[in-house]
Amino acid sequence: MPHLIEFGEGKHRVYLDLIRAGRELVIYIGGGEEPHIGAISICTQPGEPFTLSLPSHKDYLVSHDAAKTIFNKTGQNTVVIAGIHVDNASKEDIRKLLMNAEECVRKLKEELGKN
Repeated sequence: MPHLIEFGEGKHRVYLDLIRAGRELVIYIGGGEEPHIGAISICTQPGEPFTLSLPSHKDYLVSHDAAKTIFNKTGQNTVVIAGIHVDNASKEDIRKLLMNAEECVRKLKEELGKN
């Protein structure tokens, strides 16, 4: 069943959508002014996820860490797709977006720990 977590406001709003695929997890993290697909990370064992990023996209910063964090919490195969965009983003915009993405992942970890 889909599950949505949100954090932040306006152009800094980030959301995380969880879909369970049997015992495995598919997570989309999007937000900003134009959600999209910028990177995908797959974690199936302890260690570093396998990550692909579209050219000129930095969304792997979100997908890679989120896949590793969620896999380490659950031990379940985890796929994270990320796409967060703000036009002409400043360093402060990027900092806020990364912080909000991390907060969404933290909230998901907390919820998964209750199951």
